[in-house]
Amino acid sequence: MNSNHRVNVIRIDAIHPHTNADTLGLVFIGGYQCVVKKDDYKVGDLAVYVQPDSIVPQTEPFKFLWADREFTGDVPVKYRRVTVRRFRKEYSEGLLMPLAEFPQLIGIAGEGDDVAELLGVTHYVEPEPGMSTENPKRKLTLWQRILKFFGLGPKPFGPKLQIPVFDVESLKNYPRALVEGEPVLLTEKIHGSNARYVFDGKRFWVGSHKTWRKHDNTNIWSRVALKFPWIEAFCRAWPGFTLYGEVTPTQPGFAYGFATEEQFFAIDVRRPDGTWIDKKTLYKLSEIQRFVPVIYEGPYSSSLTHTWAEGNSLVEGAKNIREGVVVSAMEERIVRGVGRPQLKLKSMAFMEKENK
Repeated sequence: MNSNHRVNVIRIDAIHPHTNADTLGLVFIGGYQCVVKKDDYKVGDLAVYVQPDSIVPQTEPFKFLWADREFTGDVPVKYRRVTVRRFRKEYSEGLLMPLAEFPQLIGIAGEGDDVAELLGVTHYVEPEPGMSTENPKRKLTLWQRILKFFGLGPKPFGPKLQIPVFDVESLKNYPRALVEGEPVLLTEKIHGSNARYVFDGKRFWVGSHKTWRKHDNTNIWSRVALKFPWIEAFCRAWPGFTLYGEVTPTQPGFAYGFATEEQFFAIDVRRPDGTWIDKKTLYKLSEIQRFVPVIYEGPYSSSLTHTWAEGNSLVEGAKNIREGVVVSAMEERIVRGVGRPQLKLKSMAFMEKENK
């Protein structure tokens, strides 16, 4: 499971003073910071940490999140989504709760365990165009379930190539994956919808983050490919190579200077054998005519990366803030327990804005 989707049991190793409140304290979990009430914890206690961009279930321990509102039926996702807030000028990233709040975990879960499934906590997924923010699962009919059980029914739509969805781990979960001073490329994280394109030798395929789409101008992924012919031309020239990127505008408030015009920003290229083209080579490919904006290239600095995550978008004509940054090692390698040394860091201003 992607570490961004985990809900870990952690042990409180220290409670640091809050800069503006005597009754509050700060607890650090990896690269994250949480504001807590000092009386709720002591050093050595076990607690449950829910990361930002998690959706909590409609259960008793989490009711305080929507206690000031009344709902008939299900509580909307936006009130169950965990984000970032500020308490007396200190950021609190995610949600830290005493293990004792969850009796079903006592005697079962220990330090380091992922309890997301046990608690019913899921990961928030930015809605794609035409998809509900509630992220409903399509229910299969009885006959569809029977056919699926016997391996019958319609064949899945999409290329036969094994092409994974594009996902990037959080830098705050793996703060030591990159070495201080190593050559890196820092790019802007675009707040749109993920796209992937590939030519399998017979057909040009158009896909969103998790779904392969019909190439018929009825969806933004197809329209972008038709608007920018170089996308298909690149894929046909490189059979089996997958081009990943972001399409915009798909998220409210993030038009990037093109309120009604669809755009594409290239991010990565995956080879047919599952390896990736390194950044040094990737950005020299003249066939790719537009990449996500580059913020910095040079020696890696953790402190400067956090600074660069904030600020306005570098897309020409954009009037919105940046979602954050993606920092990538210039040369591809595998980091044990992480995978590629390519990690994202969301802007605190962006996360706070999402909370509002």
